[in-house]
Amino acid sequence: AKHQKFNALKIKNILVSQPKPTSEKSPYFDIAEKYNVHIDFKPFIKVEGLTLQEFRSQRIEVLDYTAVIFTARTAIDHFFRLCEEMRITIPETMKYFCVSESTAQYLQHYVQYRKRKIFHEPTFAELVGTMKKHKEEKFFLPSSNLVTEDHDGMLSEAKLDYTKAVIFRTVSSDLSH
Repeated sequence: AKHQKFNALKIKNILVSQPKPTSEKSPYFDIAEKYNVHIDFKPFIKVEGLTLQEFRSQRIEVLDYTAVIFTARTAIDHFFRLCEEMRITIPETMKYFCVSESTAQYLQHYVQYRKRKIFHEPTFAELVGTMKKHKEEKFFLPSSNLVTEDHDGMLSEAKLDYTKAVIFRTVSSDLSH
């Protein structure tokens, strides 16, 4: 009886900050139907790859490097997209150092997975430890315009020869409508 005294606000629209589910079995659709509400799916941020011209302005020659450090699947996608646009064939001798096993597994979309050239560790700090065993390599770190961890500090402290370049950026979505 006490609960009936409150006049509940009638919610008509809900904004969800992620992409629309591809499956009709999503609980969002059940909520929309059950409570007669409209649900908009709009991610608040999006990831954009740099254009070839923007990347080239950084004066990076990918083939000058013997190893690539990947911290995310997004970095893998944009790295190989740029290489394809530049018509660069990555040599089979290239080594890959990945944060997390799932990131290393994702590389199979682009390269033949071989134990001797793909290394992975659960954290960046542990990955740097593995990279120290390969000091002769010249490392390339493709990254975002927003980096939360101190990758530069760890790589410099380990005295590794590396170059970092922005290949994709995180930008706010236009939510004006």
